[in-house]
Amino acid sequence: MLRRGLCLWLVAALLLPTAVRAAAAPTPREHPPALLARTSGNVSVERASHENPMMEIAQSVFWGAAAGTMLGLAVVLAANGSSAEPLRWGCVIGSFAGLGAGVYFVMARPEPASLLELEDGRLLPAPAPLAAVEALPGGARVRAVGFRF
Repeated sequence: MLRRGLCLWLVAALLLPTAVRAAAAPTPREHPPALLARTSGNVSVERASHENPMMEIAQSVFWGAAAGTMLGLAVVLAANGSSAEPLRWGCVIGSFAGLGAGVYFVMARPEPASLLELEDGRLLPAPAPLAAVEALPGGARVRAVGFRF
């Protein structure tokens, strides 16, 4: 009975912060974004994750270790023996799974696309210029010049 109560308490402690964050998240807008500035020189950076790749990988390793530890704890609580071996291996396997997922997420980020690329002080055509044109309702968005640093 104590094991079941402890497992339910751990699951609730892990899921409650996620549920609170999901409830507090703003609802998505269905209308197109408003034009905030009419001057040239606007910069648009669109990322769905951390800007720093190391932060993305570190967060994935942390959450992988946490998930592996929880699974190892569930195995320890369900088993009749008193060995903590599943707990240790759960943490290790979860850490490596999180590392793999973090590296995959960083490597799968889209490359910025533009019509022209600035390389070595020269403006050259991009390898895939049509990827820079994005159709929007009532118009289009074009990324004209891109550069890497």
